[in-house]
Amino acid sequence: MVGDWRKFLEGEVTAEEIKQLRRHERTGRPFGTAQFISHLERLTGRMLGKMKPGPKEARKVKNN
Repeated sequence: MVGDWRKFLEGEVTAEEIKQLRRHERTGRPFGTAQFISHLERLTGRMLGKMKPGPKEARKVKNN
């Protein structure tokens, strides 16, 4: 959490931080700790973290 946004936004950004921000900007995935992303997933009910690439197996629907 950021207490003083003005100070935070005026602060220096490292090349590595810029690289990480750009990577997440391209993928559309949230940028944060695993705990933060898990929290967002619980709030939204969606998988937001990086997943295994490729097609996903179709889920079988049980007919009762």
